[in-house]
Amino acid sequence: MAKKRAELAPLAAILAQRELELATLQVELREFEARYLRIVGVRYTKLDEIEAQIAETIAKLNPKDKDARKRAEQARSQAEESAQATESAVSAAEPTRKFAPSEALKKLYRDLAKLVRPDNRHYVRAAVAHDIAL
Repeated sequence: MAKKRAELAPLAAILAQRELELATLQVELREFEARYLRIVGVRYTKLDEIEAQIAETIAKLNPKDKDARKRAEQARSQAEESAQATESAVSAAEPTRKFAPSEALKKLYRDLAKLVRPDNRHYVRAAVAHDIAL
């Protein structure tokens, strides 16, 4: 059983590192999405507004053209949806900050790294003796 735990220890350390990397990437992705919406989303909102104004002008110039009116209504609806989505995304966006693991997470990782060091069997034996999950 001790041999299996010793084999599992390095894998547990790798898993802990990968989980930390995953958490960091998830935070970075959320920050990117918020930044994207603040920059690109606003521009798409402006573009949709301009397209709606163009479609409405075409519909006014051709009052008998039902298709032009329908396109103008659809363009206006799209512009309003874009404006609402961008507004909610921009207002909900938190100020961006670089993700930094908490001190508790860093300590946990360091403790785990100590436990799985192959050149220090004392920690592994102590972990096995205290039934600490490696």
